[in-house]
Amino acid sequence: MKFQFLGIVFVMGAFVFVPSAVSFGTPAESSQQAASEAKTGQTASESSKDAIPFPQVPRITAEDVERQAKDKGNVVLVDTDDSESYAAEHIKGAVNVAYDPTADVRSQDDLLSALPGDKLIVFYCNCAHEEDSAPMVLEMQELGYDRDKVKALKGGLTRWEQLGYPLVGTDVRTAQAKGN
Repeated sequence: MKFQFLGIVFVMGAFVFVPSAVSFGTPAESSQQAASEAKTGQTASESSKDAIPFPQVPRITAEDVERQAKDKGNVVLVDTDDSESYAAEHIKGAVNVAYDPTADVRSQDDLLSALPGDKLIVFYCNCAHEEDSAPMVLEMQELGYDRDKVKALKGGLTRWEQLGYPLVGTDVRTAQAKGN
């Protein structure tokens, strides 16, 4: 009986000490992380959700693209959405080179290599953080295109549309016909 009681105390004691033994670093590190989260208002998992994919990819704002297209006319816009989305709505003058994350991007090398090297090439998608256009920019860099000449449109088609810049496609014509 005495041994059973000691066994129960030992097991209960282990449960008391286990949570305090499990930690995420030293107490100083934990308090630093908590202080950082308090300042930003985000936990580490929340901030990773907001992280921009492919941060090494150069980006350009819609305002800069519009200005350069008007001033110099030496900008090539490439829509990376599928052909149906492209037909429905795209930036006026853009060409379509669909990005398929399941396919090997290198299979499109011939098509990408046909893009001019002497103009600014701006890839865009209908994504919040250039998730589809950024990989295409990286592929262009691997093909030898100058990093300063190949960029992703920051904010993509959504930002372009918010600014009221020209769009074309079946959805745009339908909205215009309805008076929207």
